[in-house]
Order: sequence, then structure tokens, then C-alpha cells
Amino acid sequence: MEEFGRFEFDPTGSTIDASRVWSELQAPLLDFARYDPEEFAAELADSVSPVGGFALFGAARTNWNLVGSDFRSPAYDSVRTAALEFLRSNGVPAGRISAHDMNFWREQRNEPWLVGRPRPTDANRITPLAPDETRPVARITAEADANVVYVETSPDGGYRAVVEAPYSETDPTRVHRGWLGAGTLHELYTRIGEAFQVPVHWMADELEPFIPLPPSRL
Repeated sequence: MEEFGRFEFDPTGSTIDASRVWSELQAPLLDFARYDPEEFAAELADSVSPVGGFALFGAARTNWNLVGSDFRSPAYDSVRTAALEFLRSNGVPAGRISAHDMNFWREQRNEPWLVGRPRPTDANRITPLAPDETRPVARITAEADANVVYVETSPDGGYRAVVEAPYSETDPTRVHRGWLGAGTLHELYTRIGEAFQVPVHWMADELEPFIPLPPSRL
């Protein structure tokens, strides 16, 4: 369950061979899960609760995958809640949580997922754009073909963020695509920070204060 949880959380970063995930980590449990979902959820909860961590997330995702997205039981709900509490306690931003899990969290807890620092209120901290300037403000990852975010004046007034990225998986030509727009640079930086939630590989110094949360520990 821990191995499956790590894969479900980050399929690429987990380094787990995707070809064996179904055959070794899920398929052997399918008959039990379909035959008696309540007992399956209960025994799975008993197995992973003492372990905690990614094993909880793996168990929650296993119930979801094998029994069904609308399945509910006390054992499953407890494991799912504990799995989400594990992710939350490690600073995983809401953008990494599925909509179904976030809705479930709101049913269980009357509190926000994470509370970030307030956005800067001093608009003068941002250097005005020069005419026709396209300013790089963020690089998402360290890879050579990583997406790069720029800010520039919008043709229809105001400002916009554009993303430079490969045209497609088979065509590495770099192209710019519009992403976010705002009436002021301050509001645009705020929107970029809210979209990122946590720091990315590189950020301009004037963008960094707009990132509300510290890096996730997972």
C-alpha cells in the first residue's frame, strides 16, 4: 500500500515501474474487494493504520479504484481522512489534491486545507514593465525543456502571463501561450502566486512574496 500510495501521489517522481502497478499492487486484491467491499475496507484499514504515511493514501486509492468512487464505509472514510491529514500535515497544496478528495475533506473538516501568508499589499515593490518588455518571472522545473512564465503588457490593455513551452510532445519548438490576465501587475503576480501555491524551481525576487505557501515536504 505504501508503494502504491507513492505511485498514485507522484507517478513520475516515484520511480515505480508503472507496468507492474496493476498486476502486482492492485489486481490480486480485486476479487476480495468486489466480493465483500465492507470487509475489504475494514481489513485494509486495520493493516495500514499502524503504518500511516503513504500506506494510508495507497489504501484510500485502492478502495477508490477497486470498489468504486461512490463507495462509503466507516473504515474507508477513516482511512481516507487519515490519508488526507497526512498530506495536509506535510504541506501538500490543494492543487495536488483531487476535486473528489477535496470535497470529501470539506465534508469531514470545517476548516481550510492550508492557510498561506497574506499577499503583499505594496504595489510599488514591482518594477514597472518597460515598453514591449517580456519579463521572465518563473521556471517551473530544472529540466532544459521546462516551462517558463513571462509577464508582459496585454494587447487589449492590462497585463498577462504567458507560458513558454514545447509545442507538443513530438515537436520541441518553443512557443508562447497565454495563461493569466489582470488589470495591474500586482494583481497578475497575485494570480500567479495563487496558481503556483508553493515555490517552483526558480522565481524572480519580486514574485517570491506572492507565493503563499512554503515548499511541500513530500
